[in-house]
Amino acid sequence: MLALASHEVHFSILREDVPLPNQAETEGKPNKPYLFLNIWVLREYLEIELKILDPVCEPNIERLIDDFIFICFLMGNDFIPHIPSLETHECAVDLLIEVYKTTFNKMGGYIVNTDKVKDKHGSYLEVSRLEIFFHELSMYEEKIFLKRYELKQDFLQKEYRKMLCEASESERPELRRKLDDLLFNEDHPYDRIRLGLPGWKSRFYREYFRVETSNEIGNLQSEMVQKYLEGLCWLFQCYFADVPSWTWYYPFYVAPFVSDLKGLSQFQISFALDKPLRPFDQLMAVLPLQSWLKLDLPYCYCCKFMGREEYYPKLQTDINGKHFLWSGISEERLLASTKAVDEELTMDEMRRNTTRQDKIFLHRNSNALAHMNGVIAQTSHCPLQKLPIDSATSGIGGWLSPDDNAGGLSSSFFPSPIKNLQDITNDQAMSATFFNPEAVNPTPRLLSNVRVPDKTVTGADISKRPLWHTYPGSRPPPPMVQRPDSIWKPSTPATPREEHKHAGTGWAGRGRGNNATAAAQAQQLATRSSSYGHGTATDTPRSSSSYSYRKTSFHRVDMPRSSWFDNEPGDAQPRRW
Repeated sequence: MLALASHEVHFSILREDVPLPNQAETEGKPNKPYLFLNIWVLREYLEIELKILDPVCEPNIERLIDDFIFICFLMGNDFIPHIPSLETHECAVDLLIEVYKTTFNKMGGYIVNTDKVKDKHGSYLEVSRLEIFFHELSMYEEKIFLKRYELKQDFLQKEYRKMLCEASESERPELRRKLDDLLFNEDHPYDRIRLGLPGWKSRFYREYFRVETSNEIGNLQSEMVQKYLEGLCWLFQCYFADVPSWTWYYPFYVAPFVSDLKGLSQFQISFALDKPLRPFDQLMAVLPLQSWLKLDLPYCYCCKFMGREEYYPKLQTDINGKHFLWSGISEERLLASTKAVDEELTMDEMRRNTTRQDKIFLHRNSNALAHMNGVIAQTSHCPLQKLPIDSATSGIGGWLSPDDNAGGLSSSFFPSPIKNLQDITNDQAMSATFFNPEAVNPTPRLLSNVRVPDKTVTGADISKRPLWHTYPGSRPPPPMVQRPDSIWKPSTPATPREEHKHAGTGWAGRGRGNNATAAAQAQQLATRSSSYGHGTATDTPRSSSSYSYRKTSFHRVDMPRSSWFDNEPGDAQPRRW
């Protein structure tokens, strides 16, 4: 998504393939699978998939891609949860694209305008058009919930018969009584919410948030919608411009239902920039205990908290539904704990724990060295002075000023600041303080004179399939289509061993939603007292703070996620990163 948002054609992405929990591990083996994606090929698929019939305005693939990125936010990420009726393994992207295409003319055009992304009042978002999109998307909500409920019922019926067949004659009467009470007792159903069945929404708010009256439900819905709209705008600015706020967070663990996303024009969207956490606080917020010493966290932190089992229970507020222990840490408690030991930090540790200006390091034989030396010489008499870098000669844009260490000039010996790490005895680097170029508004178009690879994808390469809620069963049989050669011809042709995963066979997502996983999820649901789990409801539906912005690398998670939400009933607090 970030590569698409750059409107730069020449991106390729290589990453490890993340297997399902029930798939064999290939760690350390030479045939470990990887995924390789050429963004220019993905753009070709999107150009075909997002083709609008008789559009009300001039079609623009760059703006269509911007809208595609925006509507995909609804499937959730590190910062906001997914809309309840949109699941990646249920091919939700297919539904989003279909609704967008059929609603485009009714909306009157595009949803977002990247030219206005820096506007403080959210004018980059056409709220009236977004409301139309949400309304059309809500037409599928109950159908999706009903299919999930029916699939779960079918699975439980099969398990019911299987367990009775495997039981002995003497065990069957008691087992039948228990299973009948669990599965068919209307007074105490195992699924207390039953999404999609009459009255599901009021049951949801009663079970999940412990609110009963229509006024309480209305106020809660309004707050959730406002915060979710803020989250969409926060994400949009992060993707296309910069972080609009370091302290903003979405204060609920669940997103509003798409049928509740209305009346958006009444909300005023604005953000306060504030500042990020200090380096040590950020590390302690996201690192497990065993990583503290590896990253050379201050000794006083490790002495106070390391090995003390009460540390994390003190800091966490709620870990129901969280995949990682540190997902449940409260910012207020964390900062109070670290502040108590700040006075024990050494001078060097205090310096490490502050946000400082970036530095740039170059080899002494670099082409930019002559220009860099000139800048350092010009500014040495005034350390606060900044001079622009000549990008034509150096290939770097921005500003430089002398480093605070001898003007950036180093001797051939550099002592290691890290214990047990070797000194550098032949240091050939020089450094300077670096300032980024001034930010400019993103442009939703390709750069001029860009060389676009020849197109290789046609409409015949994209196989159509029905939407998930329209056919019986969890997934349709995989379509068989001719896979195009996705390697750009002017470069190296594809080797016979290279496999190109075809993007047009649907957007089911890697590592999610196979039949085994769906069965495991359904079985897990059957053993709980409701479809959301057995967690106890809390009196506080929100928490006071969270961590907003964190880059993550691809990693493997060996626990399946809930098929409805990622947390438990009564667990209405925000995810904390």
